[in-house]
Amino acid sequence: MQLPLNDHELPLSGSAKVSYMSRILDVLELVALSTDDQLTLTDISNRLEVPLSTTSRLLSQLEGWGFLLDKGNGRYLPGGRLARMSLAVTGQLHSSHRLLESTKTLSAATGESVTGGLIVGDTLLIVARTESEHPVRVVNRVGEVISPTRTALGKAVLSRVPHSLQVKLLKATGISDPDSELKTLSAELADARENDYAVDEETFAPGLRCRAAAILGVDGGAIGGISIGGPTARYTKETALRTIPLLLRETRELSANLAHTREEQRVSGRHGKKGESSHARQTI
Repeated sequence: MQLPLNDHELPLSGSAKVSYMSRILDVLELVALSTDDQLTLTDISNRLEVPLSTTSRLLSQLEGWGFLLDKGNGRYLPGGRLARMSLAVTGQLHSSHRLLESTKTLSAATGESVTGGLIVGDTLLIVARTESEHPVRVVNRVGEVISPTRTALGKAVLSRVPHSLQVKLLKATGISDPDSELKTLSAELADARENDYAVDEETFAPGLRCRAAAILGVDGGAIGGISIGGPTARYTKETALRTIPLLLRETRELSANLAHTREEQRVSGRHGKKGESSHARQTI
């Protein structure tokens, strides 16, 4: 007996309709793993051999659930819920404990909210967050996209990645003319490179001040960063300046830790220590 279905062709009771759920998962997997710059409705339909009308309905459902994100330019990307799930799984396989500990350390030392972000694909995402205990604060969630142009963390990362990745990070947030935007930010990015930290003075939100520094990979390019932020009335320019040494200490330790871990993996692989290399982990 066929089960009664709702408007989305999902059963109202009993076991799931396998064909529909299988298609949902196929679409989700294709978008999540795709390396294409432009994965359109037609592309997805053709690759999965699913009618356009059905593909459109599946994409709309996944977008509504928050698993996919329609960038408005014909491109579908993983949404916030999928990002949070993937980060949770990644945290079990490749611990992000060290980055979270850094946000806790800095928040305890400064009294302000601290964010840890990493580049995932061509998007900068929050992967660790420790909120200030003060009642007045800006609350952000793990899995949220970090603006590369309107936040100190975004600018710290932009200042230490090649132009090709700068363009991808900007396009991923819907900026249609990345080169023009980068030209506007050129002075700020130059300052960030010279000083090793970036600033945000109420650009992201009125009344909010932030300072951020990049976490560097073994090639010297940014893989993410950490930011400290708080209300301008409390987190004054003078206070923010005093937090810079703490911020740089944490990001430099994370960068050094990453380089050390990669070197251990390289040496283990060279000597054929399969048991050790299979368990080596990137600890940020």
